[in-house]
Amino acid sequence: MSYTRSIMKKNKGFTLIELIIVIAILAILIGLLAPQYVKYVEKSRKSTDVSNLEQLVKAIQVAISDPDYNISSGAYSIAIMPDYTRIFINTKDNNASSVENSKKVVEALKEYTGYTFTNNANSEYICKELTLKSNRWETQMYGNIFPMIIAYLEVKKDSTITITYDPSSVRDLISEK
Repeated sequence: MSYTRSIMKKNKGFTLIELIIVIAILAILIGLLAPQYVKYVEKSRKSTDVSNLEQLVKAIQVAISDPDYNISSGAYSIAIMPDYTRIFINTKDNNASSVENSKKVVEALKEYTGYTFTNNANSEYICKELTLKSNRWETQMYGNIFPMIIAYLEVKKDSTITITYDPSSVRDLISEK
């Protein structure tokens, strides 16, 4: 009889102290791993933003080299913001041919990327389906800091293209790929 009582006492389960120790160990592990997880998620969001911007830049580059589009020289800026993506096209002259040129650029972007841009102003086009994934971008403009990334493309008459990025960290992430 005493043998069965000792077996029953051994099968009581975990004590409260043991459970608290296990929970404390799990809390410490989560506390150590959570910041790393958040860091990797943010890096992934920034990589997605850079990839989207690079896709738009490459689409314009391909369209400029494509004789079917016959895109003229000028300045093009692509800004991806939290609410939408904006493309501003500034050709040397503001006449019917520059409006036609803007339409060609937008058609090329739709063909090469699948995104639809609508005319918001004379030479500004908006795409609401392409937005920033990370709000930790900092671009200084007009004395203020905005969450956005921008690519400036300068197309010369000989079809050479100069690309600059703002903030410059975008260029660093592109070169990592």
